[in-house]
Amino acid sequence: MSRAPTGVSTAGGPPNSQRGRKAGAHRVTRKAWLAGLLALLGSACAPMSGPNSAPRAELDAIEAALGRHIGVLASDEYEGRRPGTHGEALTLRYLAREWQAIGLESGTNDPANPWYAPVDLVMAMPSAGVVSFTSAGRTVDLPEQAVTVFGTQRRDLVKGAPLLFVGNVAKVQPIELVGRVPTLNFAGPQSMDRIEQLAASGAAAVMVLGTRAELAPLIEARSHGAYRLASDDRPLAPIVLVDRDAALAQPGVQPFSGRFRDADREDFRPTALPVTLSLDTRAQLADVRTHNLIARLPGRDPQLGAVLILSHWDHFGVCRPEGEPDRICNGAVDNASGLAMMTELARLLADGPRLDRDVYFLATTAEEWGLLGASAFVAEPPVPLSSVVGAFNLDTGALAPRGKPVAVVMQGLAPFDAEVLRVIAATGRAVAGQDVAAQYLRRQDGWALLQADVPTVLVSGSYADADLLDRFIQTRYHQPGDTADGLELGGAAEDVLLHLALVRHFADRERFTPAAE
Repeated sequence: MSRAPTGVSTAGGPPNSQRGRKAGAHRVTRKAWLAGLLALLGSACAPMSGPNSAPRAELDAIEAALGRHIGVLASDEYEGRRPGTHGEALTLRYLAREWQAIGLESGTNDPANPWYAPVDLVMAMPSAGVVSFTSAGRTVDLPEQAVTVFGTQRRDLVKGAPLLFVGNVAKVQPIELVGRVPTLNFAGPQSMDRIEQLAASGAAAVMVLGTRAELAPLIEARSHGAYRLASDDRPLAPIVLVDRDAALAQPGVQPFSGRFRDADREDFRPTALPVTLSLDTRAQLADVRTHNLIARLPGRDPQLGAVLILSHWDHFGVCRPEGEPDRICNGAVDNASGLAMMTELARLLADGPRLDRDVYFLATTAEEWGLLGASAFVAEPPVPLSSVVGAFNLDTGALAPRGKPVAVVMQGLAPFDAEVLRVIAATGRAVAGQDVAAQYLRRQDGWALLQADVPTVLVSGSYADADLLDRFIQTRYHQPGDTADGLELGGAAEDVLLHLALVRHFADRERFTPAAE
């Protein structure tokens, strides 16, 4: 594999990526208001200024900058930013150019791989699969189009494994799943984490019941292949997707339909179904090299530790079959918005007074396939993870309008939570929507960092409004409709200023001293 040359010019793009047309770099003109704002935020003794005190012109300028970045990153030219594709090369080249122009340095701390930290994946592309069901010694015939199976190995072979309906929320011990097929209803994107956990639990297979419309996006995404870290040697169970209506129509299953409806009850207990599953699937495996992009804004004293800002750059690429009018999942809200916010945050920080601590900026790959880029960062960090005093994830930012509260995903799980809440309050923002935020605990890159004891939160107005977030999930999330057209960027601009206050607070040795120091 070729390497980016030492002393890399970011115009070259990530190693092993195709070269494309130059994406226009956008610089926000420095204005007098910026100097004033940074002076307020940089004064340790002054009252903290924040988004609620920012003049409209400041927020308008940030909104415009965010819109420009999103318009580029979520354009059809970038092909949906799937890892290992030409869209990756364009995305990382654009970000690296922007960050270098801002004044950031490479943050990989690896002379052989400046800016671009390699992440090696294995992609499983389904090639063939046969599934059969048996009940009371008889074959259960389901229509061919009602069953879809995806394997993760060159060959997966299961013979007569019993089905166990585990519902949507019930806790299941791994010993209960060995040799069985945990079965659940598809309850939207929030089911993906449960499916992945079950697949890694020692089960023979995982079966998901849903309507054809519910399962169609998952089938289409999986049809283009699924990724895992090359270093991950855990056995992963194949996934079987079944049309629920077709399944319930079978003799012997109908009496259990009531249990299916009880799947969301907290007192639900797993129920054995009178059905066994056999399958034989094959997949083609291919090595894929993708990259995290890592930059650094040097502080006065690197020995004081670092603050980390992260946002995933990947999305689903070409996600619809030939013949459909719109085949690209552009990922404007998820997550070109987070990348835009991180870039403008970096610009504001670089234009202000030098901070005590280093600030690292991390654009992760393959978040959509199980937080893989963040997991790779944790496995091989550029600095000891124990030196990171706080991390802030930016994900799905372009939903809320101005003047709305924020939610704190992972609140209560990191030792710096109380300090985070004090900074939020000092900027004039309210905190709300914690029930909604809790649903996204494991579904964003911050979870991978938190598992490695890195204090991490995701602070965003998008997660504070259940109705707003649900509308996005139901109509645009992971679909071709997530484009840059007509985005609401008011709340995102306020969130940039909020994170400016957060970073400046935690990067200041006088304002924040970790408990371990």
